[in-house]
Amino acid sequence: LSGWLQEHHETYPKFSNGLIVIPQNGLGSLGEYPLRPGRGQLDFSQSDWFLAATAEKQPVLGKAMRGRASQEPLIVMAAPVLDGQGKILAILAGVSAIADPGFLNQVQEARIGKTGGFLLISPKDNQFVAATNPDMVLKPLPKPGVNLLHDRAMAGYRGTGVTVNAFGVEELSAMVSVPSTGWFLVARVPTKEAFAAIDEARQFFLRATMIGGVVVVSFLLLVLPYMFRSLTKTSRLIHRMAEGEIELQPVPMTSRDEVGDLVEGFNILVGRLEEITAQKLAEERLRLSERERMEASLRQWMADTSHELRTPVAVIRAQIEAIQDGVHSADAPTLEVLHREAMGLSRLIDDLYTLARSDVGSLDIYRVPILPLELLEETVSAFSHRYAEAGLFIEQSEIPDPPPVAIGDPARLRQVFSNLMENTLRYTDSGGGLRIESALVGDRLEINFDDTPPGVPGEALEHLFDRFYRVDASRSREHGGSGIGLAVSTSVVEAMGGRIKASHSSLGGLRITLSLPCKLGETA
Repeated sequence: LSGWLQEHHETYPKFSNGLIVIPQNGLGSLGEYPLRPGRGQLDFSQSDWFLAATAEKQPVLGKAMRGRASQEPLIVMAAPVLDGQGKILAILAGVSAIADPGFLNQVQEARIGKTGGFLLISPKDNQFVAATNPDMVLKPLPKPGVNLLHDRAMAGYRGTGVTVNAFGVEELSAMVSVPSTGWFLVARVPTKEAFAAIDEARQFFLRATMIGGVVVVSFLLLVLPYMFRSLTKTSRLIHRMAEGEIELQPVPMTSRDEVGDLVEGFNILVGRLEEITAQKLAEERLRLSERERMEASLRQWMADTSHELRTPVAVIRAQIEAIQDGVHSADAPTLEVLHREAMGLSRLIDDLYTLARSDVGSLDIYRVPILPLELLEETVSAFSHRYAEAGLFIEQSEIPDPPPVAIGDPARLRQVFSNLMENTLRYTDSGGGLRIESALVGDRLEINFDDTPPGVPGEALEHLFDRFYRVDASRSREHGGSGIGLAVSTSVVEAMGGRIKASHSSLGGLRITLSLPCKLGETA
């Protein structure tokens, strides 16, 4: 048996400490090669590899240990020798010294860098099998929590990472499994050493950057004031303009570079601001002029309104006092005077109220189907007697059949017609008259009121519908006009969606054109 072991060992010398055939009771050996003093008398029955091979009946790898005879780190690989019925006849064990060449010596001898190295770890046996540092061989593994990356590797992680070892040194580690053993190999090197080249390069670039920064800053401090002297001068000039020390004005352009482009843009902005300022000043002057005109018109209207209110009130007061003093009796003529003045006063107040309601957007307008031309005909009929007494004629075009229908307020539209006819009655010279013509233009009804001289000056036409406006204030008072009739008419017509305008009449007087949205063939 020993000869057979020698033959196979020399042919395939994988086990540096030889081969042993151990009986099934584990006591001593049946044969071995090479012979080691005292090894043949050892008791192997309690060795982990002997128990595992006997129990499992298959090859096993024993726990790394120190040989009882040699006291050097060993690893035993054992396999059962079976007969034809599978009964164990003996255990064949191969013994290798961990540090022997051709086995794990490279793990213990190889280094990574100056201080880095390898660890061969057996998780099952909780020990370092081999290590570059000989003091760690066969030592137990660190407890959980000491090295977090080691804990992950024990749980199955294989890869790279940075961790702090049991000695407090930060390391860069890589873990790979050793097939068929359950072990894993760790290659490790301190990060300070691993990243030394990077740190040196970083220090170099840091120093170079600092030196370059000092050079660049020094250069800029010397050169920039010269380069930007024109910009600095321009900036100071603009700041003086902003502070109000000098007037806003274009800045002289001394170059055609980027600074020159900036100055040119600023000068364009100055020119634009001057144009806007001039425009704003003109608009402000126009607003002030318009406001002054409106205020003057308002003052004039208040004076006229006060006069108009004072006149009927004075007449009513005088008549009442005359009755109280017995100068007049309360007969029909006296009461007629009082009634006429009271009605005139009522109409004036009603017109003022209509304008006030229109100003706040609350003018009451009923929207019902109406026949504007029939309302006009009724108004003409009501004024015909007064026109005849004044020596004025009235001409009205025929009403088409069917008549046009509008949506509006019949009472308010009748008020507009009455105001227009009242104006002609008051201001047209005797012997003249009023011609009324109507036509449907598209979906609008246009009614023209043309009267005879006197006319209205051209500059006054655009102001006729302004409230409080009078062409001739004294003449208006003479005829009893308050100057708000056309303004009231404008508010009413526009509230019904219509338009009203004034122009010169072909008869020599004034033309008032009234336009209302209207349709033919509908029923009012």
